[in-house]
This record gives sequence, C-alpha cells and structure tokens, in this order.
Amino acid sequence: MWEEQFYRLSLEASRQQGLITSAQAKKMGVDEQALAHLGQAALVTELDWGVHQLVGSPLGPMHAFPYAAWLAIAPDLFRWERPARPERDAVLSHRSAGQLHGLTGVGRSIVFTAPAGRVAPRATTIHVSSLREDEVMSVRGVPVTTPHRTILDILADFAEHAEVQRALTSAVQQDLVGLRAIHADLAAVAERYGFPATGPEFVHYFLPDVEPRSLSPRNLRDYAALVLPDEVAQVRHKVAPALDDAKSDDELGLEIAAEIVGRIRWNA
Repeated sequence: MWEEQFYRLSLEASRQQGLITSAQAKKMGVDEQALAHLGQAALVTELDWGVHQLVGSPLGPMHAFPYAAWLAIAPDLFRWERPARPERDAVLSHRSAGQLHGLTGVGRSIVFTAPAGRVAPRATTIHVSSLREDEVMSVRGVPVTTPHRTILDILADFAEHAEVQRALTSAVQQDLVGLRAIHADLAAVAERYGFPATGPEFVHYFLPDVEPRSLSPRNLRDYAALVLPDEVAQVRHKVAPALDDAKSDDELGLEIAAEIVGRIRWNA
C-alpha cells in the first residue's frame, strides 16, 4: 500500500520540482499518517508550511524553501492549476529575491509580491503590488522578480543605502542588470531616497569598488556613458558622419562612442 501511495505522490511531485503539499496529497488519497510513514522511511521530508520534499527532488535548500513557500500560498492547488502567467500569482520578491539571485543575505521572512491580498503562510510576507510580465522570471522553478525589479523593491523597502550598494554592485558585476537602465529608474527616485542622481556621482556612490575593465561589454559601455559623458559625447560627434543620418543621434551612436571610450580609458 505504501509503495503505491509513494508512486502516486512521485508522479505528481515530479511536476512540482519534487515537492507536494499535505492538501495536495490528501486530494490524492494520501493522508498525514501515510506521509508520516513515508517520512520515517526517509522517502519524504517535511520542509515547512505542510509542504513535503520527496527523495530525488532536484532542489537544494536555497531553491526548495522558497518554492515550498510559494506552494503553501495556495496549498490546495497544483502548480498547473495556478495562473499560467506568474505575474498574476505570487512572485518571490524583495530581499528573498535578492538572496535567490545572490545579491543579498537572508531576510527575516520569505517575501512575495502578489496582485491581490491573500493569507500568508507562517514566516511569509506578501506585498500587494502589480508586476509587469518583463519583471518576472523563473529560477529553478521559483517565480521571482528580475534582478532589476528586485533592486528597486529593496530600495522601496527602506533598505540602508549600503545594502542597495552591495546588491547593485553584485548585479552589475554578474551582468544581471544593465547599468544605464537601472540608473534611469533609480535616478527617478533619487531625491525621495536621498542619493545622487547624475551619472558620475551615482556610479561613485553606489559602485565605488567596481573595476571597469572587469565588467561585461554592455556594462563597460554603460559605465563609460555615465562616468564620462563629455568624452562619450565628443566621440559620438566624431563617429556620427560614419553612420547613416537617420542613426546619427540614436542609441547606436551612443553605444559605439561609449564602447570606444570604455576600451581606450580602461584598456578593456
């Protein structure tokens, strides 16, 4: 009997990264007594929130716990019964997303963002806010805000500037964000949170220890464009005749000029 129940659990759990909730198991006719027996046999481990991880699950603790918390938000529903578009469901966010991306340390609770209020499992916080489709991604099956959106959320959560600095530095060094794009969004709220908005001051404030030559090509271009805007403008003017008139003032001209300045200045 136990073998048959474990087999049924395994089939469904395999579609959820090897995890199953007590409520889902009950819908399949596997009660708490059966789960306890499987636990004693070291076939099932209860993580938290009434969510169990089956032996053979591909997830380590870093990914298993946030995924378990995500399942626990709607424990009666299987993954495929949840909204197909993750931004319409709960999405791991703020410091919890930062930890998953390797940008921050461990927070006091697991944090999600959802478009509407709902009951949060123990040690879980749910922010009510809308997310765009391009602000959500999946990491080992866990729906999570992108590094760009994550940094904005960490700042909005009244984090110390030093924490934002560490997160932004890590994201730029790992090429998880585009420096000019994140600067544009952070500069828009610079006055509210009390940090410099202009390019050179912003970079020196948030990225004081970044070595430009270590950056990806796109972020070296962005770094040059923000830190050396006058030099980039001069080079852009010089390369403009080599471009079509229709392109002489667009993003292409800026990127070419920033590439030249970045490579010359930092021997990249």
